[in-house]
Amino acid sequence: MPRRVALALVLSAVLLPSRFRVQVESPPARPACAPAGRGVPPRHWLGCAADPGDRRPLAADERLVLALPLDPNTAGARELAHVPGLSRRLAEAVVRSREQDGPFRTADDLRRVRGIGPRRLEQARGALRIEAAP
Repeated sequence: MPRRVALALVLSAVLLPSRFRVQVESPPARPACAPAGRGVPPRHWLGCAADPGDRRPLAADERLVLALPLDPNTAGARELAHVPGLSRRLAEAVVRSREQDGPFRTADDLRRVRGIGPRRLEQARGALRIEAAP
């Protein structure tokens, strides 16, 4: 019996510190924040809206990484090709339409692009947002 008690004490002395070490050594979780662009190129970064540094608008590829909606009036064909419902060919057609016919006032204006019908527009609507009316 004394051997079992001694073994239990030794095991608890060995195993318990590892549980506390994991709690002490793991960094605290970062609070969620609104993503924002900071800094001036070439020394720019993605940070929180409350971070110090010069503010800048997020680029289209940064918005893709953060899964934020894209503005079809400013995004290029490469970024628009990642929007659900749009292919590379349709993304190029969106950019051509924007250059020829002017900016899109609403997401429904995308229907003027040949190949974008109601079904494709509904697929893409969640990933698109018109930032400012021209």
